[in-house]
Amino acid sequence: MNWTSRVKPIKIRRLYRFAKLGVYDELLIHDVGWQLYDRCCDIITVSDVYRFGIVPCPICRTQIKRSIDPLYSTGEGGTRESWFHCQHCHRRILWRDCRQALRNTPRCFSCHKVLSVSDELKCDCGQSWTKKSYSQSVRTRVRLPCPHCHNIVRRPEGPAREKTSTSQYHTPTLTCPKCEGRAFHRNGNIECIDCNYVRKWKAFRKSLKKKDEKLICEKCGCQFRWHEWRKSTETLRTGNPKPARDFVRRWLACRTSQQRMIQIDSLLQTLHGRGPLAPLFIDSGEYKIRQMLDELAS
Repeated sequence: MNWTSRVKPIKIRRLYRFAKLGVYDELLIHDVGWQLYDRCCDIITVSDVYRFGIVPCPICRTQIKRSIDPLYSTGEGGTRESWFHCQHCHRRILWRDCRQALRNTPRCFSCHKVLSVSDELKCDCGQSWTKKSYSQSVRTRVRLPCPHCHNIVRRPEGPAREKTSTSQYHTPTLTCPKCEGRAFHRNGNIECIDCNYVRKWKAFRKSLKKKDEKLICEKCGCQFRWHEWRKSTETLRTGNPKPARDFVRRWLACRTSQQRMIQIDSLLQTLHGRGPLAPLFIDSGEYKIRQMLDELAS
């Protein structure tokens, strides 16, 4: 994939140096702003891939559906069984979305108003929590407000597991990795009758987890491996793409250089408050980025 490169710190310093003098360098604002915009679009694309399992082709950008659904994998977006619909606004949500919304914007559990944040979290109705007790309460409660309509929803029950006899666990239908014939799980090994292939069961299971998925684009015929595509996104993966989505939405609505400068400054302030996000946008070490953002903020 031809990902957009990160912004050089010298461009950001020069931009703020001019802004301090009241000068809006349109060419520099255009250069930095649209580079940040393209970078945000790449971060959103990668985030959607891990959430929905649809990978863009490296050549023609055609959407390719993965054979492994990420919603079934706890490491790539949670489980499909945790999706449910709010009975009030009918939006599809995850239970972790309800928790994350309260961590970002704390609300009272009784009247659902936004809490005032200081040393303690206080509400106009008289209730108060320490930050530690509120965080623990968010983690353990089974009734939380919907992140969209703020009405109370209940945590969905886990999927019911069907009881299976022990014999079914030890006699699965397997394919021999050597001759692709039928193999069996016996005595802690995988054994093939046709080619006499024998391997330890634990080693065989471990190799299955490392098996690379092959993706093929039907439009242009491009073939590539999932792990190769995933490796190219190491500097774009984040669990919090919201600042990138907000910047993309607001940047397109800007009409003047001053409005564009405000949006660039708002994004950098957000990155300053959420330190681990900044290296995804700025091309430098984490310590140097933090030092530069501290200088700009002062």
